[in-house]
Amino acid sequence: MRAEEYRQLSRKYVGDEKFECEPAPDEPDVPAVAGLDEPMLVHRLREVRALETFTRVAAPTEGDEKERSADLSLGDVGWLPAVEVIGEGVFIRLDVDRLREWERSAGATVRAERIREAHERALARRTRQGKRTPASPVTPRLLLVHTLAHALMDEWSLDAGYPASALRERLYVSDEMAGVLIYTAASDSAGSLGGLVERGRRSRLYVSMQAALRRATWCSADPLCVESEASGVDSLNLAACHSCLLLPETSCEHNNAFLDRATLVGTPDDSSLGFFASS
Repeated sequence: MRAEEYRQLSRKYVGDEKFECEPAPDEPDVPAVAGLDEPMLVHRLREVRALETFTRVAAPTEGDEKERSADLSLGDVGWLPAVEVIGEGVFIRLDVDRLREWERSAGATVRAERIREAHERALARRTRQGKRTPASPVTPRLLLVHTLAHALMDEWSLDAGYPASALRERLYVSDEMAGVLIYTAASDSAGSLGGLVERGRRSRLYVSMQAALRRATWCSADPLCVESEASGVDSLNLAACHSCLLLPETSCEHNNAFLDRATLVGTPDDSSLGFFASS
């Protein structure tokens, strides 16, 4: 499903009563953000959220085995509880050539490997005896896209006046995909303020990116935060804490895991770790 969504979001124009997406208009006087591809303005989108299963004790994570999820009913009732909401958003893709060069660097690989190993240990603890431990999805690309999404959502919640809990992320990460849709799809008035899509216009996106990257270079918990070798639940973060990157968990696909500020701007000791270090 995500691959098809990615193709639709990347097209020059798509428009109907449930989904409308177009490239941001050209603004010749606005400098491009190094590392980003053409931003897309999603004027209208429809989202259906259905509750299919549930878990207890430990929150579900990417790569969990299916046995951890329990059905909502003992028998097949033929329906699921769901809600339909309408919203808007901004779709951002990374420059693939620059991304491939960055994710081959030793620094990015080592930091991603540290989180991946911690995630695999957590998955092994949750896997039933005799079952094969699921593979962790953590890669340098996932850390970068996810961290960028949190940095922008944090910035837009301040700049555009949205509560952070009204913003959500949808990550598109694979060998062929590297992008994020940041959108608002709330059932109350916060989902229809009309201002989020304006953040994707080139002039405003440039300002937002510069502010978000500048904010990411420093955290009130530094140096402990930026020098951390493991943080968060199950040690699934590095340089990330409540003072810089963590958001309401309803906004995040991964329960505030797989985050690292260093993937954006590097560290004080090595700025080259950051994808946007030279931006």
